[in-house]
Amino acid sequence: MAKGLQTAGEFKLEELRLVTTSGLEVDLTTSVVGLTLFEDIFSMTVTGTIAIMDSVNLASHGPLLGQEYLHLKIRTPFVNKDESATIDFSENAFLVHSISKRQKLTGGVQGFVLSFVSQELVKNQRLKVTQSLTDTWSNIVKKMLTDKKYLNTKKKIDLEPTTGVKKFVAPNIRPLDIVVLGMKQAVAQFKGEPTYLFYETLKGFNFRTLASLYNDNTI
Repeated sequence: MAKGLQTAGEFKLEELRLVTTSGLEVDLTTSVVGLTLFEDIFSMTVTGTIAIMDSVNLASHGPLLGQEYLHLKIRTPFVNKDESATIDFSENAFLVHSISKRQKLTGGVQGFVLSFVSQELVKNQRLKVTQSLTDTWSNIVKKMLTDKKYLNTKKKIDLEPTTGVKKFVAPNIRPLDIVVLGMKQAVAQFKGEPTYLFYETLKGFNFRTLASLYNDNTI
């Protein structure tokens, strides 16, 4: 039995730092009311929300503009630490994109909700690709994700190799638009599967077919 686990969904918050646009770092580990993370095989990146109870008027010190970095590390509270039970975004920080539901609570305390996404999604909105590309779809997707000119992600990437060479000129479109095009056109080396998906989990990015997901062991 896992000692230390008292309720379903319980987690231990090891790190939660908010870095504002002015460079101010704020430790929010004692201010969290609730934390939600979303991952979906039909969603390109991880998103989430965090409810904060603020007793020091954080917004006036920041200020909070919806462009902050959020460094997060949580784990299931086992006695023996297990890497698979840890969600670590302490290095690959999220980006806050909105602040909502701000309201006054009791005793001069105010509450608000921060909504955040993986920083690759925000980077994608600022970049355009205009170049000739000649390679397999799996290599083109890898280039969009890891190249310093594009998303430059440091996260783990699970790429299922594709067959055939694609030749086309990217017409001034975003890196993830090219990835979506790859999803629609790519064919896997293994049995010619055409059912590619691109999504992010809490462990990294995936460019895989439905067949490879079906073949995974159950958890």
